[in-house]
Amino acid sequence: MSRKPFSLVGLDHVVLRVPDMEKALSFYRDVLGAVEERRVDSFGLVQLRAGQSLIDLVDVGTAWLRAEGARPFTPEARNVDHICLRIEPFDEEAIAAHLRSHGVEVGERGMRYGAQGSGPSFYVRDPFGTVVELKGPATPIEADSPVLKTERLVLRPLRMTDAEALFPAFSDAETMQYWSHSPLKSIGEMREIVARNLPPQNRANGSFAITRDGGLAIGCVNFYAERDSISGLGYMLDKAWWGRGFVAEALRAAVDYGFDTLKMHRLWLEIDPRNHASVRVAEKAGFAVEGHFRKSFFLNGEYLDSVYYAILYEDWLKRRG
Repeated sequence: MSRKPFSLVGLDHVVLRVPDMEKALSFYRDVLGAVEERRVDSFGLVQLRAGQSLIDLVDVGTAWLRAEGARPFTPEARNVDHICLRIEPFDEEAIAAHLRSHGVEVGERGMRYGAQGSGPSFYVRDPFGTVVELKGPATPIEADSPVLKTERLVLRPLRMTDAEALFPAFSDAETMQYWSHSPLKSIGEMREIVARNLPPQNRANGSFAITRDGGLAIGCVNFYAERDSISGLGYMLDKAWWGRGFVAEALRAAVDYGFDTLKMHRLWLEIDPRNHASVRVAEKAGFAVEGHFRKSFFLNGEYLDSVYYAILYEDWLKRRG
């Protein structure tokens, strides 16, 4: 049995042909609690958010469906247009070769909108004729602003092209000694990390490249795992620039931006207690230690401790005088 070149992430969306849109909305939106997210009137389409997935309702009476011979369905007839599965990684040629080796014909390819935004996908059919869409990650959304300036640094929005500049740091054993995962082995892994820190996978305006002048990235700082105006902060700096106070300077700028612009309530850091340099950076930026979690995560065959630091909005106001 051949090794699959991808793994299933989850259901992206399901498309249902409905003969009465108002009744369908009454059930899926009003009874079940799905949230209306998007309408495309020209297609008779209403998209509903169901957690991490979407339910697409398509009015069977629209012109394009009538032209296909669509008709109102009975309980005995098919009413699911297709299902969509999110897969990672999305190497089209490797996936297509895998499918063909199992006698599965690859259908139309293209960029399509899904639960996480627009991304590459293609259609196949199961043995019974049901259309299945295999969808890759949403295309990262880059921005030119905001730009945060400090005395010696320029923090600009992170870009996919920063992967090449950041890869040496993320693949270096010394730099990654206290990180939450092992050093990266390929530029592809670096690109995946950058993509996860850009919209739609991460919040907008939440990831910055640390630069001297707005150009080459020498590190990064980002907000992550945000909920209820509470967010984690992470930072990394190439070791060629260590010992100059750049990380503390970048972190202070990010904290100011988080509270002043993003209107955060609380920011937190998870630090390996052996990383004394990072502890000093946290304390200089006004973070207070809140707890030592023993053997809280597993890495490279051993359980390691974490220390959590946090700063509240009211703490930040006091520091500003």
